[in-house]
Amino acid sequence: MKVEIRKADLQDLVALKIIEDACFPEAEAATLASLSERLKLFPESFLVAEVEGELVGFVNGAVIDETIIRDAHYHDAGLHNPEGAYQSVFGLDVDPAFRRQGIAEKLLMALIDASRKAARKGLTLCCKEEKIPYYEKFGLVNSGKSSSTHGNAVWYDMILHFEEERVEQMNPKIILASQSPRRSELLSLCIKNFAVQAADIDEKAIEERIFAEAGQDPFVETATELVETLAREKAAVIHRENSEAMVIGSDTVVMLDEKILGKPVDEADAYAMLRALAGKTHSVLTGVSILWGEKEETFASETKVSFFEWDDRMEAEVKAYVASGKPMDKAGAYGIQEEAALWVSGIEGDYNTIVGFTVALVDKAIHRLLTEAQTEK
Repeated sequence: MKVEIRKADLQDLVALKIIEDACFPEAEAATLASLSERLKLFPESFLVAEVEGELVGFVNGAVIDETIIRDAHYHDAGLHNPEGAYQSVFGLDVDPAFRRQGIAEKLLMALIDASRKAARKGLTLCCKEEKIPYYEKFGLVNSGKSSSTHGNAVWYDMILHFEEERVEQMNPKIILASQSPRRSELLSLCIKNFAVQAADIDEKAIEERIFAEAGQDPFVETATELVETLAREKAAVIHRENSEAMVIGSDTVVMLDEKILGKPVDEADAYAMLRALAGKTHSVLTGVSILWGEKEETFASETKVSFFEWDDRMEAEVKAYVASGKPMDKAGAYGIQEEAALWVSGIEGDYNTIVGFTVALVDKAIHRLLTEAQTEK
């Protein structure tokens, strides 16, 4: 029997209500209006199981900021917080005619997997005493009698903490494939212990190849592919020598008028780049690639930066900045955290993209990789 798991939609409403009524007494069953509201508010965590096109079960629950479900959560789907920490389970329903065939397990595992990928801290549900052993098989822990009196029944709080699993069972060696002090400083915000190892790749050859293959592709798409490829290649060089480690590569380019501004080749080049940026808005693209075993997370982000118009004062500041040597190791010939901050008239996007390391996205990606690995155990 092939079971298909998918997201529910409003067309499923009548079938959902029929199964709900078959699984719970009237005092505990969700109303048609409640199911409809849940479908509208949190479709990402409302999953259904189908067998040969027939809806035979479903699981649903809001995302909340608490480790336990309160009665108010059942009655007010508006308490759902898309950015919340815990995925709740309001109901795990299977048509009585299709029970004992592993459908409930598939539904619950699908929701757990989706919750881990969404970087939730855990999953929580309430169940009756006789169901405790069943949920313990999935790693949920009995936290005792619940304060919930939903349907005038006695419930028990069951919680699965993803974060505890990650800390206790996953502790890979982490290597930053960059000697940039700025990237090290930002990575230290989410990872306390990591090694640094520079990756030696031919960046110019990679850039030439990617743009040669791009053809008529939009420039920004090609530039995005470039930073992602450079980040991946840097990580791959180190990963080949450290196959058990989690390796993080990153690369940043500045894009102005459909031209890539990399690191300047000399002081004259640095001056010319900064002169070209004055009075205009340019894009900074940062790519990140995380390799761990066979797993990979690669992504890019873009931030738009505007510079003030060129004047005598800016010219003097640029000349002094170039003479200091600071621009020579930076894409676009400037570091936003240095004197160049004086020339910036506006920023649209993540500041850390300009610095060269989108640490918030990196933190979430590491979390996803660790929780996915735990799911597979």
